[in-house]
Amino acid sequence: MRRIIFALITVGLLLASSPAFASGDHPSFAVGPHVGVTAPQPFGDLGSWPVFGLDIGYILPFDVGMERPIQLGLGVGYTAPGATGEGEHPMLGEEGGTYEWALQQRMLTLQLTTMWRFMPPGQGFSAHAIIGPRMYMMETVLEASGNDGADFGEHRETNSEWGLVFGGGAEFMLGPGALFGTLLVGGSPLDQRITGEANTAAINADLGYRLFF
Repeated sequence: MRRIIFALITVGLLLASSPAFASGDHPSFAVGPHVGVTAPQPFGDLGSWPVFGLDIGYILPFDVGMERPIQLGLGVGYTAPGATGEGEHPMLGEEGGTYEWALQQRMLTLQLTTMWRFMPPGQGFSAHAIIGPRMYMMETVLEASGNDGADFGEHRETNSEWGLVFGGGAEFMLGPGALFGTLLVGGSPLDQRITGEANTAAINADLGYRLFF
């Protein structure tokens, strides 16, 4: 996780040192590191957690009702939401007993998106809509122990599933690039030995800085 954060900060600093984009030019590429929060609570028991990402986009060189509104993008993100709780089981002790558990889901996502801008790219203020497939690559770690001090050990499982992400956002030209924010909803079905049938659905709110080239 530290390596990912360091890489994103380094990319952001390198991009911030790039020359300013002139409003009369026509950019073809967009690169934007971003940071935010993922909130799985509306769909499950995992808690909110920071999310870090980087998006790279190609702006298609043709008009569709307006000036060059379509951008194809590749994005990567990382987060590690978790949850804790207690349970009961009749096989713990002579008359049953309780136990505590802690679940963490380390999640790397890779997504291919189509963005539609409602204003020309790299000029002033623009809102946009986003949709596309997303690959979820997960490592689930579960630890549990009895209230009597018994350690049930650690259980790990890896899995990958395709899902969907959609939402929208806005960007505002500021300095050599654009300050942008997005609100996305994404998820995929999940069938694991540890969690059983569940899903990876969550709401992501991100803030980042995008450079045009």
